[in-house]
Amino acid sequence: MRRTLICPKCHLAQPMEDAEERRPAEVPCGNCGHPIKVKVGGASTSRGATILCIDDDRIVLGTYAKTLERAGYRPLIALDGPTGIEIATRERPAVILLDVIMPTMHGLEVCRNLRADPSLKDIPIFLLTALEDIGLETMARKAGATSLIRKPFGPEDIVRVIGEFLERKATSPKP
Repeated sequence: MRRTLICPKCHLAQPMEDAEERRPAEVPCGNCGHPIKVKVGGASTSRGATILCIDDDRIVLGTYAKTLERAGYRPLIALDGPTGIEIATRERPAVILLDVIMPTMHGLEVCRNLRADPSLKDIPIFLLTALEDIGLETMARKAGATSLIRKPFGPEDIVRVIGEFLERKATSPKP
C-alpha cells in the first residue's frame, strides 16, 4: 500500500511504500533530507482541511505551506503538474491552489486533467497567476477552475479566500 508523507520542514508531499515488517520510525525527506516520522496507520500529519499547492517555485510553496499550516490547514506540496495530479488523486484535498505558468505541464492543462477525474470534479481549484492576459479568466473557467487569483497577493490573502470559500461551501444547502 502507498501513502503520502509530508516533510515537516519543507512540506513536500512524497509517496512511501507501506511495508508492514521493518517499517522505519522515520525516513529522510527526498527534498531536504529532514527526518519525517512515520506513524502507524496514517499520514504524517492530520489537521484541518487539506490544501494542495501546485507550483514550480519552492520559495512560493514554502510560504504557502507555512501560512496555511499556521492557519490550521494541512498543506500538501507538488513541484509540478503530474505530481500534483497524483497527489490530488490519492489525497482528495479540500482545495487546490494551482500556478498557471509551470514547465512540463501548464496549469490550465493540469486543471483540465483534474476535472476529467470524476472523483476530483467537485474540488475547488484556484488558479494563481501574474499574467495580465484578459482572456485568461475565460480560459480558466473553460478548464474548470473555480476562480482565478491574480498575483501579487499576500499569503494571508490566500488563507482568507480559502477560509471564505470553505465556509460558504459548508453553509450552502446541498442540492
